[in-house]
Amino acid sequence: DMPARKKLTTAILAAAALGLVGCGGSGGGGGSASGNSAADMERAQLVADALEAARATGADDTFRDAHRFAPKVTAEHDGRSVKIAVMEDGGSRTGVFEEGDRPARIDGWTGVRFKRGEGEEIVVYADMAAPEAVAFTPENLNRLDGVSGLSGETIPASGLAIEAGYWPLIRSTSLTAAPRNGSITHNAEGTGADAGLDFKGTFAGGRGEYRCTGSACSVALDDRGAPTAMDRAWIFEPDDGAMVLVPDYAHVYFGWWLNETDDGAYRFQSFAGAAADLPTHAVTAAMEGSATYRGAAAGVWATEEVSGGRVTAASSGAFTAQATLTANFFGPLDIGVVEGTIDSFRNAAGRAMTGWSVTLKKTGLTAGQAGFAGETGGTVGANTSGSGSWEGRFHGPDGAETDPRPSDVTGRFDVHFPGTHVAGAFGAARSR
Repeated sequence: DMPARKKLTTAILAAAALGLVGCGGSGGGGGSASGNSAADMERAQLVADALEAARATGADDTFRDAHRFAPKVTAEHDGRSVKIAVMEDGGSRTGVFEEGDRPARIDGWTGVRFKRGEGEEIVVYADMAAPEAVAFTPENLNRLDGVSGLSGETIPASGLAIEAGYWPLIRSTSLTAAPRNGSITHNAEGTGADAGLDFKGTFAGGRGEYRCTGSACSVALDDRGAPTAMDRAWIFEPDDGAMVLVPDYAHVYFGWWLNETDDGAYRFQSFAGAAADLPTHAVTAAMEGSATYRGAAAGVWATEEVSGGRVTAASSGAFTAQATLTANFFGPLDIGVVEGTIDSFRNAAGRAMTGWSVTLKKTGLTAGQAGFAGETGGTVGANTSGSGSWEGRFHGPDGAETDPRPSDVTGRFDVHFPGTHVAGAFGAARSR
């Protein structure tokens, strides 16, 4: 027999009947609602156990868990779409995460679901924006991670030396006869095939012309014959009006991880973080006033019904939601606190989860620290009340922003009700 659970309230059962179960989708227990078969009910109970154990604790900058999974999330925007990759940051597990079906959509965020084997599932959301087109100047080129050492207020007449290892978006118009998957060398002085080579292309998104100015210039080519690396004898002269594409280095991400263990149990963990160029940002006593942060959240829920000492129904699924936080920093009348709400819940099929809300209760800020932790409350329908915990950290601002207050906040939360468990993570940017 399955173990007995706390009995669901009538309100929660009514909410389930209105569409919280049957949220659709494929994948593990966190990605789709369970049905009423014995196997589905058992899986939902195991997910509920995992969520109950995934309480967010700790008030430092590290999210701590008994079975900690620390994913390394990277994102790139090619001008058309965002590509997200997930790698394991330490740990003993090996293997490759394969991209699966898309999770529920969140406006302004790119969501990706990854799988590894049959029982491991990861969902990640990132708010990476398209590259910014700005004037082709040394100052803007210095904003690129792969370019350094440029100075001056105007482009030198002789062109800019190309920094080794940074060759995005190069499209050759003059190397069609060059060998694939190899390299070719051209002499700057000579005749015939050894004559100096000029060709149009782009550097960091700006159009211009590449010229070979050294005694010899080499270029490596990929299997399509496009240049992938060039030595420092090449220079690039931008066209008039050329623009630089500066990536969004100041994005944040959040998500959740669900893994079926060898003994058939489940482990759950939510996580959140930011790009390397948007590090954690400790609050200071000099920060004054308030700031509102708006963003999104995602996670997993599980419910169980018990009657006569037996589990008669159980379901689980994924959710998305909106996140709003308010921080009152230090000042004459402020002691430094942060609080918020996770609301506007939707299930994996996009249907509203009426009455669901999580309160991120007011918690104090400590000067010199970026992290904080507190308690949660919430509802999953009329006449329900739950409790749990939450934690977060401030990030930014990046180097281009003059406002000293943190530009972003990320974190995770959980709340537990009789028969229902909810856990997830969030990311939000300062709106004022």
